[in-house]
This record gives sequence, structure tokens and C-alpha cells, in this order.
Amino acid sequence: MQITLEQVRLVLRQTLGFDSFTAGFITEVHEDSNQPTAGITKDGRLAYNPEFVRKNVACREDLFSLLFHEILHPMFGHFIHGGGMIENIAADAVINATISTLYPKASQNGNLFKRVLDPTGLQGLLRPDSQMGNSRYERVYERLYPSLYQATEQPSMSTGELIQTLRILIPKQPDPVPLLGTHQADGSGHESLSDLPAETLARIAEDIKRSLRNGAGKQAGSGGVLLGILMEALKTHLSIRKVLLSKFSTKRKIDRFKETLHTHRVGTSPLPLQPSKRDLVLLSAGIYPFHYHNRVHAPKTQNRGLAIYLDVSGSVNDHLPKILGILQSLRREITSVFLFSNKVVEVPFERLLQGKIQTTWGTDFDCIAKSILERGFERAVITTDGYATMQPDLQAQLKQRGFQALTVLFGESSNAQSLAAIGPVVELDDICD
Repeated sequence: MQITLEQVRLVLRQTLGFDSFTAGFITEVHEDSNQPTAGITKDGRLAYNPEFVRKNVACREDLFSLLFHEILHPMFGHFIHGGGMIENIAADAVINATISTLYPKASQNGNLFKRVLDPTGLQGLLRPDSQMGNSRYERVYERLYPSLYQATEQPSMSTGELIQTLRILIPKQPDPVPLLGTHQADGSGHESLSDLPAETLARIAEDIKRSLRNGAGKQAGSGGVLLGILMEALKTHLSIRKVLLSKFSTKRKIDRFKETLHTHRVGTSPLPLQPSKRDLVLLSAGIYPFHYHNRVHAPKTQNRGLAIYLDVSGSVNDHLPKILGILQSLRREITSVFLFSNKVVEVPFERLLQGKIQTTWGTDFDCIAKSILERGFERAVITTDGYATMQPDLQAQLKQRGFQALTVLFGESSNAQSLAAIGPVVELDDICD
């Protein structure tokens, strides 16, 4: 089978939608005998080994599995685990189980993985329908492919947990395991998708989430477990709805956050497109103007700022990677962010995305109120886990000034009473595209 750009885009669109960004992201397809299986670069070039494809890729479903396997690596963030053998095996095991179970029709139940990998031993972890009874990997396999009666009892397993488990189970000198796609430290020297821009990751995540919403994720048993793992991974790349945030922009801080205004002007025309009151009066009197004074609505944009207050207290440490992943979608618009614990520190947005955070480890909302009052903000966005309070007198001062905040909650908290008094409170998942 020879793979063409048209085939690749068709296969992806059949599952991810006709207007799929991911399908359009692939810009070039070519053969490369030095490529072990197939790989996609960050600029959308797909290279595949013609001998591997000839032996193993027999239909569109096999091609989908090969492509989607490579695409899911950056979605899961697997590159952060390193490029060791065990790390690569664990990453492929999670991805192959996800594709086989959540996309059974598109992948023909993981047919490619069953063709390439043996159903026993360590290779059996990386494919469906393996024979793992009485194997040292049997319990791990049940976590990846639990049967229907086990699905509600077996907890999910993240890639990190699987790596730790395999470090114990795998013998020191295991037999080599075939891996699909491009892996770190595989000796090929080929580029991978590990450095995709945040904007590209967000667009691909939107495609995958939409495909799951449209039916691919409606699987029983193991599908429920794997769907939860995949959806958690996608949240890291989804973007915040900028339309909602724009309602809480402020004139007191200038970023590159665009606000669209509609201005009115009068233009002349021989046709009465949107005639003025004067023209209407003349027409009612039977007088036909030579030129009509039409009212024209012209859109205009201006730069405004977004005052984002981000909770960096000790209780939010576990959530910060996800939050920073989502905030990356704003990196073109926002120049700085206000970090708060027991005090507020303004830091450049790029520095925040590099993980450079200042915190006192405690938390209160009083420092936010004082910062807002000092700077004269009329609106702000507060991102927090909600576990803090604000003094009533500070709350009253904010209300008196007509201040409004959008509070975005993350973690387990479902309310923030002190902040609910000064504006709407929403959960992070509810404002992600």
C-alpha cells in the first residue's frame, strides 16, 4: 500500500470530522526507508517506511491506527516521561488501548496492533485480544483492557503509574518490543511532535474531543476507564473561551487582548441602504434625494488588558500543570499575570509558562482585593481552588466601586462564597472549548 496525502486526510476526516484541523495539519507525505515505522514532524510532514507499510498496513483502518498513534503521543504528554525503553513501552500500551477501545470502528478493533505484536509476553500489553493468563503481566493487562464485569471495579492507570509498575515487572534483559511511531532515544534521529506549539495542540485536542462527543467514546466497560484518562489529558491542551474572558477585560491594564467595538458613521450612496432620519422625512414628503445618507456600522478593535489573578498557594500544586497548559492559549494576548498566595506578585506571562513561580504557600483573597483597589481595575479574572476568604470591608469597597470579577474554580471545590459576591463563579472545565 502506498500512502498519499489525500488518503491520510480522508482517513482522519472520516473520524475527526470533515473540517478537521488535524487532517489539514498534515502537509506532506513521503517514503523514508530509514524511518522504523512512521513519524510526523511538528510542521506536518509524514514519513513512513514503505516496507513496514507493505507488510502491515492493509486498509484504511490500519492507516488510521498508525496516524492516530503518533498524534496521541503529544496529547498525553508522553514526552515528559523520558525516552527509556520502559517509558516508551508504557506510552505505546496506553495509546494502543485507547485507539482499540475508543475508536473500534475507525481502527477495526486495533487490527494493526494485533498484526504487528505478539499476543503473549511483554508485547501482549501493547495490543487487544492478547493471551495473558498466568503471565506476570496479567493484572496490568486487565487494567488496560478490563472486561465488562471488571470495568467498574478496576481503577484507571495513568502512564506514570504504568511505568512504575513495569519497572518492577520487566526483567533486566527483556526481548525487544516493536514500537510504532517516533520515540525518544530510539536512535533514529528523526523529528517528533514533542515540540508542537500550544495553539496546534489545542486545535488537535478540540478535534479529538469533538469526535468523542459525536459517538467514538460511547463504549461500555474498558471504554469508560480509557475515556476518562484521555479526556483528562485533552484538558491540558484545550483553550479558554476568549469570548467569555473579553467581558472581564479592563482599561487599566494594556495587553494585546482585542475588544471589538462597533462604530457608526454616515456615508453617501445613490441607493437607500440604511437611510438617515432626514432621508426618511424627505421620502415621506415625496422628495427623492440625489444621494442618501446611509448609516454604516464599522467594526473597530482596540487593545485592552486582562487582569488574571492565579492562585499559587500550596494546595494548588497538583493542578498547576493543567492550568498552565490551558493558559498557554492566551500567550499571544497576555503580557503578565498576577500570582497570589498571601501576597500578589505580577510576573511576565512567558516566565510563568516556564514554571517560575513565587509563592508564600498560604492563601487569602484579601491580597487580591487590595491589589485590585490599588490598581483601579474595574474587572478581573480570578483562578483559584476557592479555599480562602475575604474580609467583609474589602468586599464592600469592591462592590462600592462597581468592580466585577469572573472566578474560575479548579480542583474539588465547587464554590467560593467570598468571591461569588463580586461576580459569577464558574468551573474551569465549563469554560474550555
